[in-house]
Amino acid sequence: MRTLIVAAGGGGDAITGAAIGGRQATSGPPIVMTYSWDRLMVDPLPGPRSAADFTGLRQLAPHVLEVVAMTTPIGGAGSSLPRLAAELPARLLLLDPSGGAVGMARQIAATVEFFQLDDIDLIDVGGDALTNGDDPGLRSPLADQLAIAACVRTGIPTRLLIAGAGLDGELPAAVVGERLAQLDAHSRPNLDEQVIAPVRHVFEWHPSEASGLLAAAAAGRRGRVEVRDAGDHVEMTDATTAIWAVDAERAAHFTPAARLTETESLEEAEQIVRDATGISEIAYETKKAVQLADRPVHEPTTADLPAVDGFADDARTHGAAFVSVRRLSELLGASTLSAFATLTDLLAADRPGRYEPSIYRTTADT
Repeated sequence: MRTLIVAAGGGGDAITGAAIGGRQATSGPPIVMTYSWDRLMVDPLPGPRSAADFTGLRQLAPHVLEVVAMTTPIGGAGSSLPRLAAELPARLLLLDPSGGAVGMARQIAATVEFFQLDDIDLIDVGGDALTNGDDPGLRSPLADQLAIAACVRTGIPTRLLIAGAGLDGELPAAVVGERLAQLDAHSRPNLDEQVIAPVRHVFEWHPSEASGLLAAAAAGRRGRVEVRDAGDHVEMTDATTAIWAVDAERAAHFTPAARLTETESLEEAEQIVRDATGISEIAYETKKAVQLADRPVHEPTTADLPAVDGFADDARTHGAAFVSVRRLSELLGASTLSAFATLTDLLAADRPGRYEPSIYRTTADT
């Protein structure tokens, strides 16, 4: 059996998907389909990118577009996918949501046919894909729900895999656990250091927080982490590395996804999700992009290290064992990908006992 990996939320889920797919691959690198939908520090344009936003995509067949190292975003867009294509032990295929679930299903089915695959694993890190639409912490439902709808529409057997429950700070781990039980989830082998090792290096520059924390947990790190935005805390525990599988069609009828299967544009899908949840991540990104445009970008230097340690000290007083590097970049105003990478290089060079990809210890003890 050969399985297509679909990343429910974009880049971070694609990284985790490459690791999971690598473990189960029987011949050749795993095939990973993913949105190009990055955070604003990577892509300053709100919303996901379509195929028209790139040059250098490799067309393998009708509706099957591979992202390669030479693929380039155009028109002021940004994307982490070309570098991921160069560095991940996987082949990356673009999932273009501009045609809604109908168009995405066409791409997914064509990819399965081209590579002669048998089924689909749809990867979500954090578990917010299991929202019922009313969860108070929900921030970004559209990508996950549209991916579920598209996979179900293909009619190809699809499992929704949940990893790192609660790490995205949207649905608490306990709520994710309740939803998994309601959907009769069954367990897959946990992620461990050996499985995650081939992909963990990308978190030296990629800012995905939830997937980076999952990788750290798989490498054995445990404890509370202060994360981005409001400085909330999430927990890396033994349960964090668990992977749970549910039937995607059943999940679609539990979530808003079932309402999206007939959508033929991103705008139509976005409106349905907004009506169902009261949330529009595209509107949120648009507002945040305007705010970021008015703020100067700070390029971290060694002069910032005392401030970094001060942030860590403050997090420790609030019970955190770690601060995410994404949170540190936010606090410092390092709001572009290059500034984020500068920060990680700085921490690796000057605080090697406290830094590792995605996390910074709140004490100097190792």
